[in-house]
Amino acid sequence: NASAVVVPKYGREIADALSQKLGPVKPTTVDDPEAKLSGFANPKMGEWIDGAIDADLSEPGCEEMTAKYRDGDRKVVTGGGTYLRPTIVYCESFDHPLSNREFLCPYASVVEVPQAEMLNQMGESLVVTAITGDKAFHEELLASPMIDRLNLGPISTMKISWDQPHEGNMFEFLYKRRSIGIAAA
Repeated sequence: NASAVVVPKYGREIADALSQKLGPVKPTTVDDPEAKLSGFANPKMGEWIDGAIDADLSEPGCEEMTAKYRDGDRKVVTGGGTYLRPTIVYCESFDHPLSNREFLCPYASVVEVPQAEMLNQMGESLVVTAITGDKAFHEELLASPMIDRLNLGPISTMKISWDQPHEGNMFEFLYKRRSIGIAAA
């Protein structure tokens, strides 16, 4: 799961490689144990996300890379469900509205940024996975207060470690505990 893949070079090629793998993925029956996509409980959410992606694709500086690898539309209504197929976009810069968006579907942008500018361009992030052997960059990432969770190497964002801060109980991370007293009327 990623919202942005930030690379120092070969961005278009990386976006194309991801698209070749993810573009053909399509919805199957709800009882298929090999299903790779989840449908939307509220079909209007799928329609809204599909429309939002299309609207932002009309802005210059971005190209949807998965379209040429899938047969049909991104939004699929089948078997009583609404699904969005994987979408990978290549953005020329972080200035594009799709460069760092998150959607409730398999979506990611690929953006080329010089490594020295990556942290400033990305901004605050809940999870960063750095796939690089550059030890100096590892140190820079480790020192950054803008990253809540840092994975050094190809670690799934779905891998939960109960001994890590905020991963054992998301409510403790997302909400502050406090006592409330209310006087009797």
